[in-house]
Amino acid sequence: MTIIRDVSTYRVLQSNLSYNSTRLNDLYIKASTGIEVTKASDAPSSVRLIISSRSGINETNRYIESAEEVQDSLGNAEVYIDSVLEIMDRAKEIAVAAANDSLSDDDIETYRTELAEMKEAMLDMANAQVDNKYIFAGYTDNQQPFSGDPVTYTGTADHQMIEISPGMTVAKNVTGEELFSSPVDLFAALDDLDTALLSGDTSSISDQLEPLEQAAEQVRTVQGNVGIDMARIDDIITMQTNLNLSLQEKLSGEEDADLTEVLSDITKLELSLEATMQVTGRVSSLNLFNYL
Repeated sequence: MTIIRDVSTYRVLQSNLSYNSTRLNDLYIKASTGIEVTKASDAPSSVRLIISSRSGINETNRYIESAEEVQDSLGNAEVYIDSVLEIMDRAKEIAVAAANDSLSDDDIETYRTELAEMKEAMLDMANAQVDNKYIFAGYTDNQQPFSGDPVTYTGTADHQMIEISPGMTVAKNVTGEELFSSPVDLFAALDDLDTALLSGDTSSISDQLEPLEQAAEQVRTVQGNVGIDMARIDDIITMQTNLNLSLQEKLSGEEDADLTEVLSDITKLELSLEATMQVTGRVSSLNLFNYL
């Protein structure tokens, strides 16, 4: 009977060793990862909130990335828009100066030369590329949008829309049509001023002031709309970032381990496991001769 009792004790000790070894291994994992819940059985009541928080975090990250993509794209366009506006403002200055009867033919020719350089510079801006994509081409951003003489637009009038928040989409691009071609053709406005300069007719030159102002106003309108969109995107990024942080806190509260408690449990369990191993070793060393 004594032998049977000791064998039974040995099996119980072996079972405890296996169980405690598994628990200790789990605690080691928690201590190294800082994560309390690694599988559903660890905390069934927290699983739904954990899944929901992780899903929300992924969603907000996606919206933030999309918003930043739009922000970068509009930021690139904004640089060129500012330069285009400078060209149109300069064209108005030339028209005002050239309408003065006291200007010589050499002065007029100087202005025409400058105007030609401005038109060439604006054409380069209209065909600007970022990452090998034409930023003012609409959807056909793999094709040069402006060419010819007179300059014409062959891109599309469509905006590339991106969702930056649930149910909210914004255009990530400015089309060449809205900036350079419609309703006022900026290239035609410069050509008309050049024609007026060539004629030397101060009245004709003065007549160009109004269309040049309309052209500049068109650029300012696009510039203002881009500024409004950029500000709105800043607000969306802030909102999504705050939401992301809130979800991270919720997830941390449900998922993260209390390292102080985990380390304390490890110490206790290591001592218990060591004691159990010592007892198991003594029991396993007993054999039939101990009872003869």
